[in-house]
Amino acid sequence: MAAADEVKRIMALTRGDPVRAYELVQSQFSVLVLRTQVMLSLSGIVITVTGFSGRSIAQTSELARNLVAVGILVVLAAAAVAIGGVLRLKWLTQELTDDPEQTLIRMLDRRDEKSRYLNVALVLFVSGFACYCVSIALMLVNTHPL
Repeated sequence: MAAADEVKRIMALTRGDPVRAYELVQSQFSVLVLRTQVMLSLSGIVITVTGFSGRSIAQTSELARNLVAVGILVVLAAAAVAIGGVLRLKWLTQELTDDPEQTLIRMLDRRDEKSRYLNVALVLFVSGFACYCVSIALMLVNTHPL
């Protein structure tokens, strides 16, 4: 949906109240930040677990070693994209103009840009996490019974 069309729908939803429209879009930014924080928390867990078990995984096989290394680097890339693209700070009040609809269009464009960054970060995270999980599975399959 084009931003101009979305603005018309938002303005209709808020009965033409620009403050309510602004608050509605502002709440969408909060959702983006919350989802980014969840992904960053999961990234932190992956990095922490790798600190404890990375050596054991790497000793399993060359494939496991490569997968854990690629996985952790891709998870790091996901975190960097999320931080640089979604958590990069620019105040919404900097988008204010004398025209409420133009202001909303600018806000929606920024929201959509941050959404794209989050989508890229999530694809990277899932890819890296998948590599990481496969490396752990290889370690478990190759573990000799006691």
